[in-house]
Amino acid sequence: MTRTKDKARTADKVESPKSVLCHFPFLLALSLVLSPLSFACTIGVFGPSATTNGRPMLWKNRDVNDENQEVRYFTGPEYHYVTNVYANDTLNAWAGINEAGFAIMNSNSFNILGRDKGMADDGNIMSLALGTCATVGEFSVLMDSLNVIGRETPANFGVFDSTGTTSIFEASNLYYHRYDCDADSLGLIIRANYSVSGSPNRETGRDRYERAMQLAVPARHEDRIDSRFIIRTLTRDIGRTFLDPYPLPFADTYDTFPPGYLPVDSTLCRRTTRSAEVIVGTRPGEPAGRTMMWVLLGSPDVSLPVPVWVQGGPLPEALDGTDHAPICDEAIRLRNYVRCDPVHPIADNTYRLADLLERFAPVEERLFGMVDSAEAEWPLTGPTPEQATAVTSDAGTIVLDTYLHFWDHLSREPYTPIPDTTPTATQTVSRDSVLVGLPASVRAGTARVFDAAGRQVATFGVQGGQRAVVWRPTGLTSGNYFIVFPPGSDARPVRFTLVR
Repeated sequence: MTRTKDKARTADKVESPKSVLCHFPFLLALSLVLSPLSFACTIGVFGPSATTNGRPMLWKNRDVNDENQEVRYFTGPEYHYVTNVYANDTLNAWAGINEAGFAIMNSNSFNILGRDKGMADDGNIMSLALGTCATVGEFSVLMDSLNVIGRETPANFGVFDSTGTTSIFEASNLYYHRYDCDADSLGLIIRANYSVSGSPNRETGRDRYERAMQLAVPARHEDRIDSRFIIRTLTRDIGRTFLDPYPLPFADTYDTFPPGYLPVDSTLCRRTTRSAEVIVGTRPGEPAGRTMMWVLLGSPDVSLPVPVWVQGGPLPEALDGTDHAPICDEAIRLRNYVRCDPVHPIADNTYRLADLLERFAPVEERLFGMVDSAEAEWPLTGPTPEQATAVTSDAGTIVLDTYLHFWDHLSREPYTPIPDTTPTATQTVSRDSVLVGLPASVRAGTARVFDAAGRQVATFGVQGGQRAVVWRPTGLTSGNYFIVFPPGSDARPVRFTLVR
C-alpha cells in the first residue's frame, strides 16, 4: 500500500500568488459564461523519482463530447502559457504549462462533494492557475482561496513546478485533499473519475484506473517511464485488465463484435477521447525553460504527438486554426477510418489500426528524435523563441503531411483486410530452429516476433509465395511467443512455445 500526504483544507506556508483575491471577479465573470463540459478523463502524475530522466511528468487522456481540439498561447495576469482548449475557446485551460515551469491538468471526480456548488469552474481555475502560479505551493494557496467561494465542478488536479514537486489535489466544491508523489512508494499517482478521499460508492472509471496501473507499475519497476512509454502505451491503450490484445491486430473475436474488432467504451483510449497531453518538466533545481508539452490532437490511438514550448509564443495554424485545427480535423478522419463499422461505432478495427500505427511509427520516432537533438543543443535555460517556434512548426508540418500522405497511400493501395479466423495451431519447439508455415496471402516483408508481454524481440524476412520458412531464434529464453506477418498478409499471428 502506498503512502500519501493528506493536506485537507491546508496549504504550504508560502506567500500567496500576487493579487489572488483581485481575480475573484474574473472567476465570477468566467463562471457566468457557458462553456463545454469536461466529462471523463484519465490522468497520471509522475514525480522525478519515477521517470527515466528525473523530470516530472503529467499525463491526461481528455474525454469529452466536443471533438474539435486545439492548442493555444495565452497571456495571463502574471505569466504566458500554452494549453489544450476547445476550438475557439478563449476562457478555459484543460492541460497546460506556463513560463515559470508550472503545469496543470485535471479529471472530473464524481464521488467527492461539498455542501453546494460554487462559482469557479475547473477550466477557469486552470486558466487562472497557469496565468498566476509559479509553484505548487502558490496553487495550494489559490485552492485555499477557492474554498471560500466554492468550486463548481469537483475534480482531481495534477500539477508540478520547476522544483520537481508533483502532486494531485482532490478538490470538492469547498475543500481539497493533497497527495504528493514524493510521499508515494512508487513516485506516481493515477486517477480516473473518482477521488480516493471520496465515497467508495461511485468510483467512476475504476476499470481505467486499474488498467493504467497494470501498465505503469511494471514500467516503473523496470525504469521505463518516459514520454515514449506514456504516449505509446498509456495514451493509446485499448486493452483491459482481463484482455491484453497486444501485439495488434487482435486476431480473435470479442463478445459479439466482428473478428478483429475491439470495443473502446471503457478503455484508456476511449470513443470519447479527443486529445492527449504529456507534459514534461525540468529536473529539480534546473531552470524552467525546458518545460514542454507533447500534444496529440484527436483520438490518441491514431494521432501523432507535436511538441510545444511557451517560449514559442502563438502556435502555428496546424494546431490553432481560425475555426478548427487542421491536424485535429485530419485525426478525426483517421479515427473514422479505424472505427469503420456503422453497426459497431464504438469498436476499433485493429487490423486497420495496426497497419496505421506501423506506418506512423518511423515518423513518430523522428519527432522524438527532433526534440532529443534540439534539447541536446539548447542550454539548460531552454530554447529561444525562434528555436521553439522552429521545432513546433516543423513537427506540425511533418504530422499534417503524414496524415495526408496516408490517404494518398490508400488511394493507390487500399487496405481492407478480412482477418482469417481459422484457429492457428500452437507450435512447440525444442530445438534451435522453428519451421514457420506461411499463409497463402503472405506478403514479402519483415515478420515480427513478440513475447507474451507484447514486446518485439526479433524479426525475420519472408518472401511472397513462400509456403514455409526456417527461423533460428537467438537470445530468447523458454516461453510463449507470437509471429506477426507483414502488413497486408491478412493472417492471424502464429503462437509458438520455445523450449530451451
